Amino acid sequence: MRGCVLPEYHLPQKTTALLRALVLLFMVVGCIFGGQVTAKDQSNILDEKSQLEKIQQEVKRSQQKLDSLRNIEIATQQKIANYDQKISTNKKVISRLTRQLKKIRSKLGKTEQELQQKQEQLDRTKRKYLGDIRHFYVKAATRHSNALWESPDAELLFHKQAIYMTSIGAFESEQVTQAVQLVLQTQDTLDKLTGEKHRMTSLKKQKEVATALEKNRKQKKEKTLERLRRKKLLESDRMLTLKQAAEEMERVIDRLERERIARQRKNKQYQPGPSVFATLKGQLIAPFKGKVITPFGHFKDPVTRLESFSPGIIIKGKPGASVRAVAAGDIAHVGNLRGYGNFIIINHDNQYYTTYAGLGETFVQKGEYVSEGTKLAVAGKDGQVRFELRKQREPLDPVKWIRIDSF
Repeated sequence: MRGCVLPEYHLPQKTTALLRALVLLFMVVGCIFGGQVTAKDQSNILDEKSQLEKIQQEVKRSQQKLDSLRNIEIATQQKIANYDQKISTNKKVISRLTRQLKKIRSKLGKTEQELQQKQEQLDRTKRKYLGDIRHFYVKAATRHSNALWESPDAELLFHKQAIYMTSIGAFESEQVTQAVQLVLQTQDTLDKLTGEKHRMTSLKKQKEVATALEKNRKQKKEKTLERLRRKKLLESDRMLTLKQAAEEMERVIDRLERERIARQRKNKQYQPGPSVFATLKGQLIAPFKGKVITPFGHFKDPVTRLESFSPGIIIKGKPGASVRAVAAGDIAHVGNLRGYGNFIIINHDNQYYTTYAGLGETFVQKGEYVSEGTKLAVAGKDGQVRFELRKQREPLDPVKWIRIDSF
């Protein structure tokens, strides 16, 4: 075929123009479809990145909450230390008051004995004084009854005896007066010691009451501290779980990015069909009979006063009671997650997912199709079931989808 030359073939001008138009049309269609696939993939990746940012924000809030719990723990420990100091001080005061009361009681006993002795001495002095007076007057009356004295010496002796008896009476009267003074002084000392005893006893009782109150406050703070430590431990576990979820989300984003690039190359896209589950809003049955104790969305922690986000609701009911599917779907996952116990995920129309956590025994398996009301499991020992509802990755408020009267 050496030297063979093909004959030139010229297409008509109209045909050439038509071919150019068809090529241009295919390029435009290819760009349109390629753009749609890229936009969808980009939307998915943006959704994942948005979810990742939410998780990162939740990690940040969890760290703030953990820091706040640590600060509260330190403040509580300081209060407990202050209570210990007050209790120790009160105990020292009580011990000192006890020693003082012991001394006062000892003095009171001695003073009471002394008062009794002086009272007895006063009684003896009085009796002697009164006896001498009676003796003097009896003798004087006898002498006075005789009209005539036997002799001048007898009369003189009588006068001497009268002077002597008068002196003795004066002396004994002074002894009585002194004895009375001693009794009064001793009684005054006794009254003062009794008053001091009552004052010390009252102070001791007040300190004992104050110590009991401080101990009671300390016990309450110790219980608060124990709760804070448990809460801090749970928050640390939660933060670790969130960080692990963020790392997992990073891997998901990388995978989606690779899948997006692969789909762009193949120029394919996926359009999900209409969802039956979407028409059930406000008509779903409750997954568990009980009371909603944790609502969906943002809420303030009662201890730290920091905001947290709950992607679902927590229902408090009877332990061991039935947990049922809110709508028909395929069991996408059955497993166990730390902090959530056994949990089940149901796929509804490949667009919506319901999650049931905090379960005890489960009765379904992955891949199984269940209808509305199917018994999935029973509640755990605490009787708290966590229920979440998502549209793809977006968490929704389950209360808006469930009939209120079904709780």
